[in-house]
Formats: sequence, structure tokens, C-alpha cells
Amino acid sequence: MRRIAWVFVVILSVIAFVSGCGKKSSEEVVGDLSKRTDSMESYKSVGKMKIHTGNALQEYDVEVWYKQPNFYRVSLKNTKKDVTQILLRNEQGVFVLTPQLEKSFRFQSDWPENSGQVYLYQSLLESIIDDSKRKMSHSKNNYQFEVAANYPQNQSLKYQRIWMNEDYHPKKVEVLDAEKKVMVEVKFNRFEENASFDQDAFDMKRNMTGFAGRSVPTLAKKKTKSEKDVKVLSPEWTPMESELENETGIETPNGKAVIIRYSGKKPFTLTERNPGAVDASMQVYGKPIDLGFTTGVLIESDGKKRLSWTYNGTDIELKGALSEKEMTKIARSVYAEEGK
Repeated sequence: MRRIAWVFVVILSVIAFVSGCGKKSSEEVVGDLSKRTDSMESYKSVGKMKIHTGNALQEYDVEVWYKQPNFYRVSLKNTKKDVTQILLRNEQGVFVLTPQLEKSFRFQSDWPENSGQVYLYQSLLESIIDDSKRKMSHSKNNYQFEVAANYPQNQSLKYQRIWMNEDYHPKKVEVLDAEKKVMVEVKFNRFEENASFDQDAFDMKRNMTGFAGRSVPTLAKKKTKSEKDVKVLSPEWTPMESELENETGIETPNGKAVIIRYSGKKPFTLTERNPGAVDASMQVYGKPIDLGFTTGVLIESDGKKRLSWTYNGTDIELKGALSEKEMTKIARSVYAEEGK
């Protein structure tokens, strides 16, 4: 009996040893991820993003293309409104495109080097590599990481959980606030390494007119759009030094608009109108601002800032002597409360 018991113990020890040999340490995994960031030539990813901030859940289809050295194409499609925004980077610069609205903004920017994005594979890799306090677990062919969130344009995001398979392909990301509440969630349905692209896949004109010969319906073909009443959107957050002064409807050469004025020590105005076409060759000397649900355009001149974006079929422009952080926070809160 003692011999049988001893043999049983030896077998269990061998099984435990073999099982343990297959698991990599956190340092080994980080080493693998570092090599991947240096050697990665291209990829495609497809997934769904959910934004839980505000009163209504926001859902987007997300598709990312990357090609060395720094070509990017990010497609964000609002699943309810069927409007797609494209963030593009090629040898000509950085573009924010909204084909359906005939809008194209061009920047001189190093995006996304200094502004991580939760749906970008490189951002996820860097967040794991850079966090010396990371926590890692391994189970059922998956790695799970808990690391600090590093999104300079949204500092309310503090933590993130990242799931990857054993090939280090992303499966899911949850980004949490200081109270560990999930604010943003991305599920990756497909990830393809060493992806191939058409020669003009990152060309601005091709992305404005569609793919495979498909044309993109534009607002120019719907001239009656500007005649409709503007859907008024109010910010959920404003600086303590600002207070609502008035709301005025006006007629402009491009149709109806609503101006919402805030007074106080930090005055600002919100101008809202139905979308109109913008000259596709327009050169903007500013930078793209990640608002979570869309990308805004921030322009600064003579000490004054102007942040513009489109949400739910409404063009919004924010002007005021505010910091970039304050303007971004106001803009992020506008979609949270619809109608008045």
C-alpha cells in the first residue's frame, strides 16, 4: 500500500511539474510583447465597442488597419445611426473623414503616438509593457492583464483589463474609472496578423468615395436636411464658474442653427446645426481629439480654442477661453442628455 501511495504521489508531482512548465512568467510574456511591437508589419482587427458613460449605451463597429511604418485606418460606425467616421494616417498626414457628410479634415499630427486608443493593438501592448505593477493571470489558453489606463485625453479612465489568447491576439478590453466601473468595452471578433492591403487602401480619396466601386451616399444629395429643426443637445457637465445664460435659434446661410451661451468666469458657447458639406481639401492646423464616441477637431488661434464634432446627425462647435481638458470634458458630456 505504501508503494502504491508513493507512486501516486510521484505521478501527481510529475503532472504538476509538466503543467507548470507550459506557463510563462510575467517577465517572459512582456519580453514576447516587446519583440512583437518591434517586428509587427501589419494587422487587421474587427470588433465592437460599447461606451457606458452617459444615460444611453453607445455601440460602434470598429475596424482597424495598420501597416508599417505608420499607416493607420480606423473605421468607427455608429450602429444605430449608420454613420461611419474614418481616422486615417498616411504619408500626407492625419485625416478625420466622414464620407456620408462629405467632411474631410487634414492635420499635421503624430497621431496616435501620443494619444493611446483602446481599439489599437499597439496601445494595448504598450500599456502592458509600461506598467511595472501589472497583474497577469493565465487560464484556458488565455492571458488576462490588469494594468493602468493611459489615455491622456480622458483622464477619468484609470484601469483596464485586457484579455489575449496564447498567440497574444486581443480578445477583449475593459476600461474602468476610479471606482472600478466599466466605462468602455471592446470585443475583438477577428484579428489578422501580417495582413495584406490594396495599394490605395490608405488613400484619402478612396476612403471618401467607398470601396470596391461602392459609392458613399452623401448629404449633398439630401438638400432638404438643413431645413429640418435642429436637435438640441445639452452638456451634462460644465465648469463651476459657468452658468447657462440663454438659448437662441437663428437662420444661417447653411440653414437653421441653435446657439447656447454660458456666462460667468468661464464663458463659452455651443453652436449646433444640421450637418453641411465641408470642402474636402480644407487644411486644418489643429489636432484630433478623442471624444470616445467620435473624434473632434480642435483648432487654436489668437489664444482662443474651437472644438467641433458631429453627434447623432448634429454638427456641434464649442468656443470659449477654456483649457483643452475642460473643452474635452464638456464635449464628452454633450451626448449624455438629449433634447430640451
